[in-house]
Amino acid sequence: MMKWVISSAVAVLIAGLFFSYRLLIHPGNPDPLLNKRGSFAEMVQRNAFSADQLLEHPSISTAVVSIRFGNKVYRVPRNYLVDLDRSAVAPNPRTTTFEIHVLLPGLTPRNANNADRFIEHPYRDGFHDQVSATIRGGQEELDFSERKGQWERRCEQKSQGEFREVESGYKLCQADSDLFMRGTTGGPLIFACSKISDKNPYCTLAEHTGAEYGVLNLEFSRKYVYQADEIRKRFRALLDSFAEN
Repeated sequence: MMKWVISSAVAVLIAGLFFSYRLLIHPGNPDPLLNKRGSFAEMVQRNAFSADQLLEHPSISTAVVSIRFGNKVYRVPRNYLVDLDRSAVAPNPRTTTFEIHVLLPGLTPRNANNADRFIEHPYRDGFHDQVSATIRGGQEELDFSERKGQWERRCEQKSQGEFREVESGYKLCQADSDLFMRGTTGGPLIFACSKISDKNPYCTLAEHTGAEYGVLNLEFSRKYVYQADEIRKRFRALLDSFAEN
């Protein structure tokens, strides 16, 4: 009985430390949709037999890593990847999640000449020219019609005003976060940015993955806010270029 109590206490302490780290290093995302995460127990179980632990840090190697996700197989050079979360026992292309970091303006991967420009803790230290892209399984593709309605309701509930025209055809609502929308030929652009007054303001944009499942989440410095559509299109083209024919 005493051993069980001690083990339970240790488990609670570990969980507490884990979530404290998430709160300090990864503050609340300005887009609530993207806060969906597995439970601590699920994450521990999923990683218990992971053969991908070495992919949880950056590298300048250009060796190709094969990743099944949704209905596609991506062959991603290692220097783009910073994280890969999948079971080594029975990888499921609907639950796999992987993360890619590149530098603007050219979506350049890590190499010997630019490695010092990549930011290990961008929420704390700022994104600068880095784009952090998470290709997240465990979620159905976004319904942008529904999402547009969510943005409009959030604007109505969380602000004193409404969406107004700003630069480059973008519309802005200053709510709990700054909410942006823009109509494009490739579908509606809908994203949120933290306030300019924040220490390191950044934007987060949810998009289709192109694999008929999951969500592509792009995060970048707010200084690129009016380039969000171009960043979205160019990153999707990059991700598609990794897919096997």
